[in-house]
Amino acid sequence: MNIAVSCGGTGGHMFPGLAVAAELRRRGHRVAVILSGRAVEAERAKADLPEGAEAMLVPVDPVSPRRPKSLFKLWRACRSAKRQLRAFRPDALLAMGSYTSIAPVLAARSLRVPVVLHEANAIPGAAVAFLARWATTVCICFPHMQRFFPAGTHLAETGLPLRAEFSKGIGGTKADPEKFSLLVMGGSQGARDLNRGVVRAFSEALKTLGRAALPDRIVHLAGTRNEDEVRALWDASGLREAGVGIEVVGFEHDMARRYAEADLCISRAGASSCFELALAGLPAILVPLPGLARDHQSRNADMMMLRGAAVAFEQEKFLDGKHRKSFVGIVAAIRGNTDEAKLSAAKLRAGALAAARPDAAARVADEVERATSPN
Repeated sequence: MNIAVSCGGTGGHMFPGLAVAAELRRRGHRVAVILSGRAVEAERAKADLPEGAEAMLVPVDPVSPRRPKSLFKLWRACRSAKRQLRAFRPDALLAMGSYTSIAPVLAARSLRVPVVLHEANAIPGAAVAFLARWATTVCICFPHMQRFFPAGTHLAETGLPLRAEFSKGIGGTKADPEKFSLLVMGGSQGARDLNRGVVRAFSEALKTLGRAALPDRIVHLAGTRNEDEVRALWDASGLREAGVGIEVVGFEHDMARRYAEADLCISRAGASSCFELALAGLPAILVPLPGLARDHQSRNADMMMLRGAAVAFEQEKFLDGKHRKSFVGIVAAIRGNTDEAKLSAAKLRAGALAAARPDAAARVADEVERATSPN
């Protein structure tokens, strides 16, 4: 069969789409990956495009009825998508969400090609919510999402396909099994408040609670833009002098190793982070990024809490002095040597592993194949 996969314009949509494209190629299908034409996406895709897969470029910009020019660009993108899809003759189209999916989906429907959508977050984005009326199936990652879609929409809980490096699970071992290691993921967009809040919390804890409340080792993935600032903040925190090993990393290529080395993670609540942490069985403190459309990260965090896989803090409370003490208290409790602490950590690890979907790419590929069936 010929399958087209629209991967969106960002890593959060592109890597899951490429993972499914790779699975479809393994099954012997001809696959075309539809890219939005953004320069950064094109560079990433060159390295990660599955062997034997073809590439289509459908340049598109965010769409808004208040910007007539964007509607004209969407019309032009639809024409381009329709022309290329007609030549490729797909049996089905898989679209991974975001505004970059709109033109390929509309083009596919005009050609009577079955459409499967994938939504990564616990609240669907505007594009998936709009396009769902034309989809044979909407693949979702979290339960209890029917109310967000039109009545009669067929949902399949598949989980989130993860990037290729996680295809064989999480590898590696702890750097030092005797030391409690904390991983801070502050490299995402909008993570500056998270980065500053973590450093401030532990700096205050050193003064008020003492060294025993602190991790033995902190690995802080700060992002290349924030690396210098975060390193300076830790240098001024006093933790190094207290004997806490601190490593600040701008960009990490081997995330699987970092997850394997850690005992606890502090992170935003993007879908990719949630499911990578789940696959690693890594307990997490999630601090959703506020101000996002539909507040989907808060919903993601709530769903992970319901599964017993994480603890969540609103950013406002996380940054507040009184609640920072609660946050540090949770870290200290999880790192403790008491039977109660060990049980709490074990429950969080079990909840995380139960939320994982290591076969998500295969599940989505199953739904795509099912959509091509006349029955």
